[in-house]
Amino acid sequence: MKKLFLSFVTLILISGSLFSQELVLKSSDLDVQKRPKGKFTAYESKDGSVYTIGEKVTIGVPSSNKTFAFITEGDGFLLPITQLFVNASGEQVEIKRIDVGGSKRTGFYASLRCKGLTGLSNYSIQLENAISVGEVKSFGMTSDEALAELKKAKDKLDLELITQEQYNVVKADLIKYIK
Repeated sequence: MKKLFLSFVTLILISGSLFSQELVLKSSDLDVQKRPKGKFTAYESKDGSVYTIGEKVTIGVPSSNKTFAFITEGDGFLLPITQLFVNASGEQVEIKRIDVGGSKRTGFYASLRCKGLTGLSNYSIQLENAISVGEVKSFGMTSDEALAELKKAKDKLDLELITQEQYNVVKADLIKYIK
């Protein structure tokens, strides 16, 4: 009986690990009429950058001169939710959770729940909006940076320093960043 019980527990543990999978939320998943559900472990943004739980994100500059429009501080329980102030610029925060916010009427968005390095601050970041206005520094390239790299590769191709195939590989990699 004891062996049967241990076998049953082992089977449950193994099947649980087989069915638990990493869920990657993609920006294209948010263009739907139904809220994506699940416990997401990563988010792939519109520029192709992947943000994973445990990674650090660098806070950029506020879109207004004093506060961030798409980054809030506080949890709503112990601390009230307020807009983040300019003094957080340059701070690195660790991604703790990836959620989906919004509604069918307003549209859905990816929200990162982050912990500041001091451990006292909790931030919520509406990622795509924050990237677009520079409140978060993207892992990917800006459109201008990608265009400059593509021009360098084109010059190398024209000077016959690289082959057409090598240029095509560089172009395919950079094209996703160019708007």
